[in-house]
This record gives sequence, structure tokens and C-alpha cells, in this order.
Amino acid sequence: MHFDYIDYSHKYLEDILCIIRQGILQRQNTLSRKKREVLNTQSLVEAFNFIGLTGVVSKTLIGVQKEHEREDNKGKEDIYFYLNDDNYTCIFFAETKRLPKYQSKSEDEYIVGESSTGNPSGGIQRYKLGLHGNYNLRHNGIIAYIENKSVEEWFSIVNSRIANEYPNDSLLISTDFINEYISTHTYLSREGTFCMHHFWINLTKN
Repeated sequence: MHFDYIDYSHKYLEDILCIIRQGILQRQNTLSRKKREVLNTQSLVEAFNFIGLTGVVSKTLIGVQKEHEREDNKGKEDIYFYLNDDNYTCIFFAETKRLPKYQSKSEDEYIVGESSTGNPSGGIQRYKLGLHGNYNLRHNGIIAYIENKSVEEWFSIVNSRIANEYPNDSLLISTDFINEYISTHTYLSREGTFCMHHFWINLTKN
């Protein structure tokens, strides 16, 4: 499937997406909604890092780690992918979100939200504000752990909220891969657009 708005000049994008797909496939049966989100994410990151640094996907070695601390002290991304060069150059960021959010039966922070301290906590929202990601990287990711309802229900909920909150952004569009979607968004803090790559992991039976 071809999307005209994808920036195919992103040299490592397809390798990164392949690492994520393979890592999720490897760890799918070990992830559980009964575990804390950080433990599920740690398991995925371990798989991503092994795949990226063993050259299985690409001749370019790509490392993966948890919790990228930002120099501007405005938070940190849950997962970051980097080149195995002298600068450990970051090339992709990803957030993880529970659907629904912890201790809630229906709410989510996938698009917009507010933390207990009053700061923006929505997954897409923080990228749009420039609080996550990098303006030089126009591709970012969200990995969602679906803990109740069906994938189809959450697809409808998320797209409805995007339409209400950010009507100028695109809705999630299915790709050729199961439970994988793509969307485009405008920045709120500057001009330009970026792509979000969504990976949803169904944990309703785990």
C-alpha cells in the first residue's frame, strides 16, 4: 500500500518498522495486561534491541533503549531507536499507551490528556506540541496495549477523538499489516506535518 504523504527519504524507516513488527511477533505471547506497562515495554525493547543489533533486518546496526531523556527537560520518550555511531544518533521515537489508561475502564490518553500535574499527556498531543520527538524526524510511533474492548472498537474511538480534537489531521488508516495503522498530523508549535505509525497489541486474552 502506498501513501503519498510518507517521506520515503527517511533512510531507516522501513528497517525500524520491520524491527518493531518482528519484536512484537516474538514477544506477543509473553505480554500481559496483568503486568505493569513498563514491564511489557521493557520486554519489547529487549527484543527490538536484539533484532536491531544483530543485523537480522538491516546491514545498519540500530540500537533500541527505553526512556530517552530530553535535553530541554520537558519529559522523555518511552522508546528510542538510534544508530550505532559515535553520537548514538536518534532516528525514531515511540510512545507506549494502554487502552484504556491504567485503572480506567473507558478513558484513554492516546490523543489528548492531562497529567496529575496539569501537563499535556496525550500521545499524539505531545508530538504535536513538540514535547516528544524531533522536528528533524517526521516519523514517530505509538505502541498500544489493548486491555479491554476490541481492536475495532478502539479504532472507532480513536478516530472519533482525532476528528473532534484535531479535525485538520488525518484519521488512522489501516496498512497491509494486522493491527498496524498510519496517520498524519500538523504541529501545534510550528509549521509542518509528521507521520505517526501505530502498532496495536491485543492483550484482551492475555
